[in-house]
Amino acid sequence: MRKISWLTVSPLFLIGLMASTSLAHSPYLRPNYFGPDKARKHVTVEAAFAEGEINPDVAMKSDAFNLTAPDGATTPLTPAATLKDVVLLEPALPTEGTYRVSSGVRTGRVAKATIKDDKVVFGEGPGSAPKPDDKVVDVQSLTRADVYVTKGAPTTGAYAKPQAGVAIQPITAPNDAYAGEAFVFSVLNSGKPVAGEDIEIVRDGEIYEAQKTAPLHLKTGADGKVSFTPPKTGVYLIQVRVRSQSPERADLWLSETATLTLEVLPQ
Repeated sequence: MRKISWLTVSPLFLIGLMASTSLAHSPYLRPNYFGPDKARKHVTVEAAFAEGEINPDVAMKSDAFNLTAPDGATTPLTPAATLKDVVLLEPALPTEGTYRVSSGVRTGRVAKATIKDDKVVFGEGPGSAPKPDDKVVDVQSLTRADVYVTKGAPTTGAYAKPQAGVAIQPITAPNDAYAGEAFVFSVLNSGKPVAGEDIEIVRDGEIYEAQKTAPLHLKTGADGKVSFTPPKTGVYLIQVRVRSQSPERADLWLSETATLTLEVLPQ
């Protein structure tokens, strides 16, 4: 396998600057095995919100937890346990192939914000206070977290079809990511490419590293695609937040956050 640099981006992809802090309280799903043995009949998945390291801080509750099987069929998931800091799922893996575990779209709180230069600005920080001629709107929070597990040989049925709403869709097989090799994915909104949106990628376990890897910030290309090359093995959280006006209400904006938890393996 050829070695390539930390970041591989085609001319269609725009590179942002690295930031020192990650987005606060990110939703995530994390299984105990990303590549379970063929003999295993299930995996255990933790569902929570984390700040910084991918450790459960606030339990993620959802009425839309679901499992998509290798044949593309999606069925609801009922939590096995709901604790103060984490919800536990135990999806069954009856056949070999790649499965997607998802929180589904979760409806969060509604907050007031102003629209400045076609962007949502909340009332925090210098210059954010609304002016008399500013348009004040409601902003509805929507979140989704996805993770893939592969039992035996990988398959594509679990992610071949786009999901409703904003989602991160793998192009590279999601359980075939390796340090030093490009991993490619798309950001889609109900199947349509989302261009020019910020992507943040953080690696778990950095508190134990003497030389830390800063969060990586990229932008989606015109086709919604992003390519990045992880420098180290480990678990990464890919996150995007898309804000847009509701097609149903002029005074309502949607803030849609999607994450994908990715295991990166050694070559």
